[in-house]
Amino acid sequence: MDKISTKKIVLNGVMVALVFLTTIFTRIPGPVPPGYINFGDTVIIIAAILLGKNSGFIVGAFGPALADAIAPGGMIFAPVTFIVKGLEGYLVGKIAESRHDVFKKENSGIDESSIDTRKSRISEERGKPNPGKSILYRGASKKNEKKKIMAIAAGMVVMVAGYFIAELSILKLFDPAFGYMAAISELPFNLIQGVVSAVLGYLLSTLLQKAGVDRLLD
Repeated sequence: MDKISTKKIVLNGVMVALVFLTTIFTRIPGPVPPGYINFGDTVIIIAAILLGKNSGFIVGAFGPALADAIAPGGMIFAPVTFIVKGLEGYLVGKIAESRHDVFKKENSGIDESSIDTRKSRISEERGKPNPGKSILYRGASKKNEKKKIMAIAAGMVVMVAGYFIAELSILKLFDPAFGYMAAISELPFNLIQGVVSAVLGYLLSTLLQKAGVDRLLD
């Protein structure tokens, strides 16, 4: 148990540092200073999918908020970022985690005799793949991918909507530069950030999973 806990702490720390660096080095000034867009969400997505919802929250909340805190004038965004991106990471992880149960649900209540057991037994004895099982695995795999895409999309909606609401109503209480016009002008940039990060996060997390990295992290 101690080894697992220590491993998770170390992995969370590494991912927090990685999203912090990614946020800093991909920073592009937005139309309303001190706002900026970045692609640190890519790392949040990867962390949430590979490590789960709790790690998704930790990585999403602390890494980007620290990046905001050291950015020129960015301290005003830090509390908003902590909440919005923490929720983003948690939601991606929560939805993505449910996909691990898809195959179990697909198999619950299935009568093995309903799949040509004789053909399956002969195939296995001859060293050939079991066609019945292959069909089930393919079906579960497709549902897993759909769940992952839904998880990433939901996370990006939270990010874009969260910053829009914050710029529209909350941040203007501390800086008159924010408000309706600021929120509208920032919206396209946040959408670009969300779409690019979603695509990169999906591709990279899929590559890592195919390489078996997620099994090494368990």
